[in-house]
Amino acid sequence: MIRVLAAALLAILVFAGSAQAHTRSQSQSRWTVDGDALSVRIQTTAVDVTRLYALGGEGELPLTDALVRDVEHSFQVTAAGQACAPQGHPNASLMEAGTVTATWRFACPAGALARGPIEIESQLFLRVAPSHLHFVSLRDGQGRIAEAVLTEPHPSAVLNPAGGPQAQSILDTILRFLPVGAQHVWTGLDHVAFILALVLLTAGDLRRVILAATGFTLGHTATLGLAATGVLKPDTAAIEALIGFTIAFVALEAGGGDRMKTWSAPAGVLLAVGGVLALTGTAPMSPLVWFGLAAFVFAYPRGFPRGAVWLAMIFGLIHGCGFAGALSELDLPKPRLLASLAGFNLGVEFGQIAVIALALLVGLAMQRAPERVRREAPALAGAILFALGFYWFVGRLA
Repeated sequence: MIRVLAAALLAILVFAGSAQAHTRSQSQSRWTVDGDALSVRIQTTAVDVTRLYALGGEGELPLTDALVRDVEHSFQVTAAGQACAPQGHPNASLMEAGTVTATWRFACPAGALARGPIEIESQLFLRVAPSHLHFVSLRDGQGRIAEAVLTEPHPSAVLNPAGGPQAQSILDTILRFLPVGAQHVWTGLDHVAFILALVLLTAGDLRRVILAATGFTLGHTATLGLAATGVLKPDTAAIEALIGFTIAFVALEAGGGDRMKTWSAPAGVLLAVGGVLALTGTAPMSPLVWFGLAAFVFAYPRGFPRGAVWLAMIFGLIHGCGFAGALSELDLPKPRLLASLAGFNLGVEFGQIAVIALALLVGLAMQRAPERVRREAPALAGAILFALGFYWFVGRLA
């Protein structure tokens, strides 16, 4: 039943971001109180700034100039209900690993910052990326921190570092990060594609869907916690590529029959070649990752436990490292870390349940489609998913 869903939903995936790795975007700003002034360091990726070229009409401006122009029109700050005035223009620079930063300073009325509270509003990138997430961290003169997540529906936040992490209830923290987790799923086409591939693999059987979703939850919860707490430090670029691999692999397995066994040997050889090239420094990722993938692909149809639950759990470990990226920018204080992780993870679960529920509804509706559509849709869906996953895997290695 649900295998038919891809004919309807995958068209949205392909149309919305056919060749893009991630359409979600995020940035952060770290604010520091310095007497009656606020200094801020804004950080984002060159990919997000490039969107200003394509969608914002910024012409041929360098990345740093494009960021400066957007930052100047995006931030407003008040302290104790009084406006803080920007001093000069932001200074931007292009850092290593595709990161662009801008520094700026605001002057506030005398004593306003001490009286508080401080309200920060950000419209950064919202005109070109409505799903953009902006993480705000405010540190006062005594080192106390207040944080917030800004989105298009809620672009401003009132911050009070004097309250401290301990003063904020666990429930408030969970509720703050719950929508962040859900939005991370909904705006991440690769995560949605993986969930659809799992549904395709279960052939719409509700019991198998629930078991697969549970396995995925167990996998990504484990690595999300380890990565977000700093115990596990995965290679971000490798994780992004491996997420594409998981989509292609599950889509191939959903094809059924001997397809996996037929293609596993040549695929394993190609992956092993990638490992050899990595040894010579001509291919990205660690050689151990390449050889590990080669061994897994070859062994899977030859005695390895098969099925949606096992794949969901194993590949959930990879996706959990990807989910951790949305929290890694926050540098959360220890007293709030567990509550933040819980809220984010619950949000991921709600996002995942919503995708599955939509799949069920679409599958039911498609039962009225012509017989030929119902018969051919699973193969078409699997082919599209495989193509997306393969493209993301190769493209993210480039």
